[in-house]
Amino acid sequence: MSDVDSLETLHLAAAAYAATVRHDADSAALSEHLGNIPVPTRLLLAAAILAAADKPVSIVSLCQVAGVSRGSTYNHHKEAMTSIRENIPVLVRAQLAALGETPRAAELFDQVRERDETIRELRADLKNARRERNTALAYARDLHERLRPEFDAIAREKQEKVRHLRPIRDGIEHDG
Repeated sequence: MSDVDSLETLHLAAAAYAATVRHDADSAALSEHLGNIPVPTRLLLAAAILAAADKPVSIVSLCQVAGVSRGSTYNHHKEAMTSIRENIPVLVRAQLAALGETPRAAELFDQVRERDETIRELRADLKNARRERNTALAYARDLHERLRPEFDAIAREKQEKVRHLRPIRDGIEHDG
């Protein structure tokens, strides 16, 4: 299905749903009307709705608003879902900012996601630093163990060269 066909299907579904709601509000089932719209288009619409409503745009909320199964959508449209989740809220915020309105919860959600990424990077850096430190400590321990016999031999040699002093009991006799 082409982009034009997707937009036409979306337009027809919206018109059919609006007509159903106008004539009989009780029988309006949104999922029936959205069923013909391609999943990526539904995800795109859901992301725009969530961002405009100042709601966090997560994979779970995207699938819930789009009315799609999270598992199969993730399996078949993983790249599109990730791109939509990350990029559409930015676009919606920019368009709302042009109107002078900025959703706060979406910005906070993005900040939390950025901080989570920073924490993940810092944890990876810490893990690498610990690994390097442990390698350096292991090297130092191994070097110490290898050199211990040499240091012990040097200490024994020095000990053998040392002359031990003996105390003199009666003192020194003076010629005088």
